[in-house]
Amino acid sequence: STIYVEPVDGISDDFYRGMDVSAVLALENSGVKYYNFDGEEQDVFMTLAQAGVNYIRLRVWNDPYDENGNGYGGGNNDVATAITLGQRATQYGMKVCIDFHYSDFWADPKKQFVPKAWEGMDIEEKSDALYNFTLENLTQILDAGVDVGMVQVGNEINNGMAGEEDVDTVMDLIASGSRAVREIADEYGKDIKVAVHYTNIDDSEEVDTMAANLQNAGVDYDLFGLSYLSLIHISEPTR
Repeated sequence: STIYVEPVDGISDDFYRGMDVSAVLALENSGVKYYNFDGEEQDVFMTLAQAGVNYIRLRVWNDPYDENGNGYGGGNNDVATAITLGQRATQYGMKVCIDFHYSDFWADPKKQFVPKAWEGMDIEEKSDALYNFTLENLTQILDAGVDVGMVQVGNEINNGMAGEEDVDTVMDLIASGSRAVREIADEYGKDIKVAVHYTNIDDSEEVDTMAANLQNAGVDYDLFGLSYLSLIHISEPTR
């Protein structure tokens, strides 16, 4: 490669140097191979660790398969996939952030679809389902030996979560997920951070509103995450 990025000097050991590798298993199953800096085939997780990455994010979808068992794509990131990838990250000394989307596929500001299994539930039932889903699956992941250091409760939840749009309702859902993480962390004696995740970092007024909503609702969390995506718009030249 002709691309080379100079290392940043003086970064402390506790600085999060992470990336999302949720699609690695699907890519490898499709025949993709990864190589180290010497051009030798090597586990990509080893290469990332050697490059200074210390945190790996793995998305988890509730049920990313249709009625015939066909995956929706994008990595088909169910809990089993997160466990397989999380074990490899842990093997090379990296901590793992589990990103629960609480949807069967991508969740973002324009798409916060309720998982198939939760359709028709009222908010109390859905809050219970979200709590149990978080509790049961985080337990599976920890029992598999994955070094979870953070759990993301929802993904880019600016406009809702798990099919809900009302702010108070969304706060209830986040609180349920956070409560499950706290209980599991206490049971396992681990320090697992709770993160909430939004986007539109450039809109300071919206960011203030989102933070105020969390504070007013008394939501228990540690980290406030914001996506920042830089897009290049390419248009055809005029003739």
